[in-house]
Amino acid sequence: MKKKCARAAAELIKNGMTVGFGGGSTVGLLLEEAAAAGLKLQAVTPSMETEELCRSYHIPVLALGAVDRVDIAFDGCDELDHNFCALKSCGGIHTREKLVAAMADKYVILSDESKYFPALPFKFPVAAEVLPAARAYVKQRLETLGAVVTERHCSNKMGLTVTDDGNYLLDAKFLPPADIEAFNQELDAIPGIVGHSLFCRLIAGAVIAGKNDVRVIWK
Repeated sequence: MKKKCARAAAELIKNGMTVGFGGGSTVGLLLEEAAAAGLKLQAVTPSMETEELCRSYHIPVLALGAVDRVDIAFDGCDELDHNFCALKSCGGIHTREKLVAAMADKYVILSDESKYFPALPFKFPVAAEVLPAARAYVKQRLETLGAVVTERHCSNKMGLTVTDDGNYLLDAKFLPPADIEAFNQELDAIPGIVGHSLFCRLIAGAVIAGKNDVRVIWK
């Protein structure tokens, strides 16, 4: 299904585009499809792994900090709903991914049908990237909003996980909110949160792969 999803997504890329690529295996397959099709493009990515993959396919990569617009961007998700809200919690680069989403004319989520819901079930936590100085304060604020909060730790060394920008990650497990837009605004308003993994009002479309077909849907 990931291969079918990547193939359909590649058809949305035109020669000469500047394209944002997130992280994950489906994005990797999309890069493979784009290279095989001989598409001439420039890439922007928040992921060091994706950047290396771009270079292996001889796709030029622009520095994220030097770009203010991309034609189209693609990324995966953990959950996506019918209102084009998504959770992107398992990775740790969602703040940079959200930056690419904001600068894209069209931000497209790559998914399979098992991750597509009428409303987000919040099976995954909301991941918050937090300034180190705000660690205790943000944890308390998230708990006040009803979350069970855990600090993300590295599996291969002692201590908290540190993002590429030197911040900490807190995983906040919530029940599904009654008003997801208001909930998103509450998270945005907490001082010390650099970014969080709930994506609202950013997604233009989605490529959703099923066992028998692939759907490209637009907001």
